[in-house]
Amino acid sequence: MINRVFRVFGVLILVAAVTGGGYWFWQQRTATTSTGSATEVYTQIVTVSEGSISATVSVVGQLSAPQSQEMTFERLDGTTSLMSLLVAAGNDVQAGQVLAEIDPTPYEQALDQAESDLQEAIAALSDLQTPATALQLAQADLAVVQAELSLHQAEDDLDSLTDPDLASLQSDVADARLSLTEAQADLAEVQADQADDDTLSKLWDTESDYAVEYSRLAAESYSDAYYQDRLRLANNALLTAQDARKTQEINLQISLFNAQSKVRKAQQTLAQAQQDLAAAAAGPDELTLAKAQHAVAKAELAVAQANADRADLEAGPDALSLSLAQAQVTDAQQAVTDAQADLVAAQIIAPFDGTILETFTSEGRRITSSSSILTIAYLGELQVVASIDETTIRQIEPGQSVSISFDAYPGQQFSGEVLAVPLQGELQGDVMVYEVPMSLTGAEDLPLLVGMTANAAIATGSADNALLVPSMAVVNYGNSYQVLIPGSGEDAQPSAVTVDVGLTNGTYTQILDGLAVGDQVLVEMSNSTTSNFRFGGGQSGLSGLTGGIRVPRN
Repeated sequence: MINRVFRVFGVLILVAAVTGGGYWFWQQRTATTSTGSATEVYTQIVTVSEGSISATVSVVGQLSAPQSQEMTFERLDGTTSLMSLLVAAGNDVQAGQVLAEIDPTPYEQALDQAESDLQEAIAALSDLQTPATALQLAQADLAVVQAELSLHQAEDDLDSLTDPDLASLQSDVADARLSLTEAQADLAEVQADQADDDTLSKLWDTESDYAVEYSRLAAESYSDAYYQDRLRLANNALLTAQDARKTQEINLQISLFNAQSKVRKAQQTLAQAQQDLAAAAAGPDELTLAKAQHAVAKAELAVAQANADRADLEAGPDALSLSLAQAQVTDAQQAVTDAQADLVAAQIIAPFDGTILETFTSEGRRITSSSSILTIAYLGELQVVASIDETTIRQIEPGQSVSISFDAYPGQQFSGEVLAVPLQGELQGDVMVYEVPMSLTGAEDLPLLVGMTANAAIATGSADNALLVPSMAVVNYGNSYQVLIPGSGEDAQPSAVTVDVGLTNGTYTQILDGLAVGDQVLVEMSNSTTSNFRFGGGQSGLSGLTGGIRVPRN
């Protein structure tokens, strides 16, 4: 009995504390439950008042650093060993500081090879874009002449096998002797003409003069633009003189070679005519005939190739060749860029000033591109991130003020505000939750650690001159809320009135419609259930409103 009196007295004190005044009286009645036990019901009459209310949503979050990054060797191909780890957890680092390294040797070698390939591609493109010189054209002409001579020889050899006319062969021997005599005379004449011609000597003199002028300029110590232009002009003049002299030499060589070739051909013709005359009497064998035919075909191909090379040299490169060469240069440049990036990526560089929160490996350990090496964060600006469920997130808006406390520092309150409300949530179990970031101010001098538990009370709204009733008087029935209105007579039963509710702070709930100032509502409490006091609103605002205080039974 004494215990029950104390419990009733305690309930009275609690109700007085949470309501803070108003018209009160208590009625006690006894009801019988389905189990046959007696349940004591306490009834309170409260007058609807007008005042101010502020609603909050209380959540638990964690301290986080918004500027943080988990570092890896992201361009690593395959597996390698960590060569060095230069930091440990708790170290402060500067942006650009080297934090970890792998062996850079293979990446340096790859860069060297890529740069070499690029230079070769650039040189090949430059060769295509440079017009043919007179010297190159003369060399191509010489190749054509040589190919044609070889073809004539092959054709003559085949003719001598396929047309063994003895009378003609005898005449050929005589003609060959005469041709040899004439060719020898022509060669002697060419040699005499070249010996008397002073054109090449003059070209040599001109080239020598330009070489002396270029050497004189090159020996000077000037570096101005005028000097560089003179030096370049002198070099160009020297190169032009060299090309002219070499072209003349080749032309003389071609003339001499033609005359010599005529002599050799005449000698060969005579020898061949004599041989053919002897072989004609015996007749050619199949192998000799096949070799002669093959020689002619091969010589024809050589002439066609020499003429094609000469024509290509004079016409210059076609658009396709230039396009392919340019593409090779582009590919080589990209390869150099990639190799440079791979070499830089052989080191983990601090992307910003910060603190090493954690390292995940050690020197000598095998790693891949997906291996986490360390985590860096900037601790000069921290945030609280809380997971808020889908039923509550609609009450949260950017800019709402937040009161923050930490379990590690009881009794200290800090401020902040909601920074953003994410549009996309994450399913955790059967509930969709949203990660809401909140700023933190006033805690700069505390040695806070990332991951600490933070208690945040988000101010979701406030109202002045609001109709207020104790939250215990509001009962949630599905999708509507009701309050009990006392009857007018002494034995009259209370009636239920549907109301629209607004803000709640757990103690009081705002009534938007259904009641007026001065109306009275009932709050019923019994001793038949749990001892937990369940106020309307709770963490998520209006959801979970209950109808009264539950007092434990005997």
